[in-house]
Amino acid sequence: MINIFKANLHKLFKNIYFIAGCIIAFAVTYGFTSRALQFGPFRGLNAGEIMFFVSAAIVLFFSVYAPIAVCSSYSEGYIRNRIIAGYSQKDDYLAHVLALEAGVVVMHVFYILGGIIGIVKSGEPLSVIPVLPIILMLIAVFGYTALVASIAYRFKNMIAGVVAGMLLFNMAYSFVMFGNLILTLTSDKPSFKIAAFVYNINVLGQWFANTPFIDEGVNGGAPMQLISSVTVLAFSLIVGCIGLEKRDLK
Repeated sequence: MINIFKANLHKLFKNIYFIAGCIIAFAVTYGFTSRALQFGPFRGLNAGEIMFFVSAAIVLFFSVYAPIAVCSSYSEGYIRNRIIAGYSQKDDYLAHVLALEAGVVVMHVFYILGGIIGIVKSGEPLSVIPVLPIILMLIAVFGYTALVASIAYRFKNMIAGVVAGMLLFNMAYSFVMFGNLILTLTSDKPSFKIAAFVYNINVLGQWFANTPFIDEGVNGGAPMQLISSVTVLAFSLIVGCIGLEKRDLK
């Protein structure tokens, strides 16, 4: 599995879409935090709050890139060749997930660098950087990316995989919109805490719960968000491995 992981990592760092994504992550974060780019809803927010808000774009990127990376390995014959070489489909799947998680870390590095430089440029102190929410969001994206990969690995067609990834992102976004309504309706009821917990299972729910645009009570705290993300990650890995060896590669 380690050899497959290294090969996937090599492909990742050479992929034009991933390289472009990292550059855009840096440029967009720098543009908004330095105030070079203006956006109405960001008025009144400090640079750190803006920095965290734009991190949702990374979720969108991996909704598309993860299926491309996984499905292209099938269409280009890499998976079949690895099976012939003695590796299992489980080895290949886990290697894909590890490489994608490495990509998540690399893109976050570009995003954070863009934010730091932008904040310095804006004249605001670096203390405005929301360190803990960014770390929690990184872990949440780990879980989400593994979930996207577990779904995409079931598709042989890249377009179908990308469509599935985008549908998952739209479901996550719709869940936030619907969740906001449920939270409003239960705000003064005991069921509010249950609703908030369910809300934070969703990666975009965690993201929105850490922005200034929602009631602070929705944010269940770092332990709850961490447990939610790790649970999604573990679930995705377990479900992703089920029945893989029976998959027809023809």
